[in-house]
Amino acid sequence: MNRAAPMRNRLLACLAALALGAALAPSVATASAAPTPRVAPTCAQGGRCSIGDVGPGGGKIIAVNQSLRITDIDSRTPGALFVTTATPHGLQSNDKISISGVTPAALNVTGVFVDTVSSPTSFVIVNVADLSAFDYVSGGVIPKAPGRWKYLQAAPAQWAETAQDPVVIAPHYPEIADGDLDWRIGSGNTNTEILQAQNVPTDAFSNVVADSGVPSSLGWYIPSYMELWAMYKVLAKTAASVAANGLSSGGYFSSTVTSYDVTNGNLWITGLFSRNLQDDPSVGFGSSYNFDGASIRPVRKLWFAPTNLAIAKRLDTDARIQIASVTKEGSPVSIRVLKGSVCTISAPAKQNRKTFFTLTGDKKAGTCSLRITAPETYQYWALNQTKTITVK
Repeated sequence: MNRAAPMRNRLLACLAALALGAALAPSVATASAAPTPRVAPTCAQGGRCSIGDVGPGGGKIIAVNQSLRITDIDSRTPGALFVTTATPHGLQSNDKISISGVTPAALNVTGVFVDTVSSPTSFVIVNVADLSAFDYVSGGVIPKAPGRWKYLQAAPAQWAETAQDPVVIAPHYPEIADGDLDWRIGSGNTNTEILQAQNVPTDAFSNVVADSGVPSSLGWYIPSYMELWAMYKVLAKTAASVAANGLSSGGYFSSTVTSYDVTNGNLWITGLFSRNLQDDPSVGFGSSYNFDGASIRPVRKLWFAPTNLAIAKRLDTDARIQIASVTKEGSPVSIRVLKGSVCTISAPAKQNRKTFFTLTGDKKAGTCSLRITAPETYQYWALNQTKTITVK
């Protein structure tokens, strides 16, 4: 007699009943917390910037410092170059540029104006030497400005704590000759330093930034010719934008000198934004020279945000660790312990020729939360971050 068969049938029946019950039971969803999306910092907070973004301090970004790689130059048309770039160039008609690193070397040009923008990656230069005999081989860039700076920022409206930008008189600089002051983007700070070295009166043009209430340590300076042109393209494209950005309807000084006059001193390029609405610097700049006075709006270079401080994620109870009191780039740091933390922070003390905070864990376990800040400098955005350390 086979006793296994009835037992096997009863087991199969039980399994079938369990399966049916599971199928008929209402389903219960397992709740899981959605991950918190990471929000990228804005330009003002130290994130990436594009032209027109509001940067730290409220001013707008007017230029991004980057080189443009060239993939082709068509020189078959006498007196013209048709240039193609590997990425969108962002240039506009009448931007002044240079091209270097081209083979053959004859196709390298300096200080030429963009005539026509054909597409996001192509443009035309005219009024150059006849280079039709030279065929493009390889290489070539529109070089970025020297230095590690990344962005150029114009000062915000009312930077001088007045209703309008200040109007100043251009002093005479007998020791400055033609060619001493540069036209390129990124050159205005060097121009300004040259002007300030002339020992002009404190109320004169080159010292307006330092005497206006804008901290000179933040690196504000008088824009060069092309920096002023970049400011125009962002802040003064239309009459409405001129008003919205607090610009005067009169002329604006650049720090580039166009010519030298023994009797009158230097002729200063000015941009007359109220009538320069044709995307043509020759309209607003080419015939605008000023002896009697013009408004001023400074610019400055920005580098990258300070590097986060390297701090251990764990701290033993009743133990101590040291935290550098400056960022890797040299910005001074302030650190405070947030409420509810099981740790204490002591003032920096000199040790091994460096300066440190001393962080001490309490005698009980928990978390230690720190608020770390560093002030804005002329190169870097302000640092403001929170670090959490586990105390065990």
